[in-house]
Amino acid sequence: MKLLKKLKSLLKTSDAEVSKKRTQPIAEPESEVSQQPITDRLMQYLERHSWHYEARSSNSSITPPVHHLIVLFSDTEHQWTCVFRINEKSQLVSIFGVLPEVVPHSHFAMMLMAIATANLSIPFGSIELDPTDGEVRAKVSLDAEFTPLSDKALGVHLQGVASLTELAQRLYDDVLYEPDPSPIATDYLQHPTDVHTQDSSEQYYEPTDQYQ
Repeated sequence: MKLLKKLKSLLKTSDAEVSKKRTQPIAEPESEVSQQPITDRLMQYLERHSWHYEARSSNSSITPPVHHLIVLFSDTEHQWTCVFRINEKSQLVSIFGVLPEVVPHSHFAMMLMAIATANLSIPFGSIELDPTDGEVRAKVSLDAEFTPLSDKALGVHLQGVASLTELAQRLYDDVLYEPDPSPIATDYLQHPTDVHTQDSSEQYYEPTDQYQ
């Protein structure tokens, strides 16, 4: 599976096409950009890349309203769904990479432990399992109040989501390969002598003895 490689190729191709259309970037006044709804800015980003998307808004009775932009990606082996979740009031944006298949209840315990172990070494974003329906998704979040929604910044976040989605798919494939998994999560705790488990002193840092 080469989700990240495919996305990088799409970004590179789109950027080249945009560069041909305009020799110089059109700079909008910062005040105008900041006043523009986040959802509109993300839609313009997707349109500049000629990516097809579906826009959905939450029920009008929900306050504050949450908007979703849904984009489908695929490589030679797999498909995945990229979802932008935008809260205009809090200015928080979450980008999800959703796997096409769900985890059956028989494999929940094993998948939960696989994800928990993987998240310990993920420095940017996380992987999560929805306990209500077994959906597996990668997630990267940003605060649009302090993070510029430039093409470069959004491209970096999308590549992060694609990379985590690749990892999530590998975890899913490994877990579903097990024909008879245990329903007990603690059965999948790594033994201290496991070659994949490092000394805790190499992973975590103790606080100082001085209080602020």
